Amino acid sequence: MHMLNNAESFSGSADEIFHLIETSKKILVATHENPEGDAISSAIAIGMFLKSLDKEIYLYDKDPIPLNLRFLPWAKEFSQKLPAEPIDLLIVADCGEIQRVGDGYENMLTINRIINIDHHFTNNNFGHANFVIPDASSTGEVLFYLFAAYGAKENKIEYKIGEELPCKAEERQRVLSKINKDMAICLYASILTDTGSFRYASATKNAFYIASILNQYDIAPAKIAEEIYETKPLEQYKLLSKSLATLELVQDGKIASMIGSKQMLNEIFQDNENQQKGMALFENFVNYPRSINGVEIAIFFKEVSFNEYRLSFRAKSYADVSKVAEKYGGGGHKFAAGCKASGDLNNLKKDIYEYCRKVL
Repeated sequence: MHMLNNAESFSGSADEIFHLIETSKKILVATHENPEGDAISSAIAIGMFLKSLDKEIYLYDKDPIPLNLRFLPWAKEFSQKLPAEPIDLLIVADCGEIQRVGDGYENMLTINRIINIDHHFTNNNFGHANFVIPDASSTGEVLFYLFAAYGAKENKIEYKIGEELPCKAEERQRVLSKINKDMAICLYASILTDTGSFRYASATKNAFYIASILNQYDIAPAKIAEEIYETKPLEQYKLLSKSLATLELVQDGKIASMIGSKQMLNEIFQDNENQQKGMALFENFVNYPRSINGVEIAIFFKEVSFNEYRLSFRAKSYADVSKVAEKYGGGGHKFAAGCKASGDLNNLKKDIYEYCRKVL
């Protein structure tokens, strides 16, 4: 892994990644199941970068693209099926572990070359080449550094990852030569969503700096925010109403949780196919208990099958929820993490609350 205060450690990994890309033709780009803004935006940006290098691209995600992200360029290019033909190179974006790609990830392990690009400090470096920056705001920020490094390399401009771009307009333009307007939209959407609209601790000075650079591409930030945050189906609010009814506070109001159940989906959607699509509508419900005054840790229990749950954790200011997620084989960041867990919900909640108390 790399830290931005140690820029010298980046060059070797970046060069290795560029070599793998340049010597491959058919490239599969994948991200984690139940994708959100950073995952989808990053995968698309990688695809566009590869296309500019005349590569044959396949974009894969196990689950459908959420409605509020379908405005992104290339959003329709994703497939929920893996390509049948042999693949030269797999690039996985925004995944702490390759299992998060979802069912069928085992087939991906047969690909001879894998690049892992991420920003989760719990990343287990599963790639043959790994470019992981845990103090980056998002995978989109990581990609900005990579694309700038490639532009600098291609145009023989001196540029160190994590540093400000050259001051001279001509040199800066060459460093940014691999980023076009559509890529800028994706990278900005990535940073916007993973910083919670620049409200989370991940909204570092680097995140703001890169956002300002991307805004020079005339990306219309207000329009991007409108699409992401104000394009929600009515069914999502119906689900939210039911989920809010499960709100529970413990530990003197420092821990709050909500539930998203299969029964809620059954009551709103009439058929199994739409119920499965409805699963994605629970995304970000964890932020509602997080926003309550006095709450430090928020938990969302999403039922995926009988006694099987996907847990999302958010902390507000000091608790390290990644340690709780790691208890169940998950991971993430200090203030945002997730995992899968199984068992009776009441017993599971009891155990989770106890782990949360230990990190308060």
